[in-house]
Amino acid sequence: MVIFNDNVSEELREILSIELHRYKREMPDMTYNELLMVEDWVGAGNSPYTNGDYVCDDDGWPLDYINTIIGWQAMAEELETGSSSEKEANATTPDFIKNLNFEDPFST
Repeated sequence: MVIFNDNVSEELREILSIELHRYKREMPDMTYNELLMVEDWVGAGNSPYTNGDYVCDDDGWPLDYINTIIGWQAMAEELETGSSSEKEANATTPDFIKNLNFEDPFST
């Protein structure tokens, strides 16, 4: 069950609860930690179908919250495990990618 922030209106709570219920059915392989993260995200008044970084797919549609996190994690792992030449090439990686906090990836 989602615990909504006080600033989330009752109408938005109803909409987001429906979206989250549908999202959970669409993402049956979601881990428990991912579920907790998306519930926190929705509780703050955000749709599970959006992300805080405005990351979009190839068609220009926003990626959902969990797939955005998975994408950031994959990029971070690739940067850590690359060859020495790849690591040198990635030396210019922005700090926000290097310092991603996967417990709360959209915190400011």
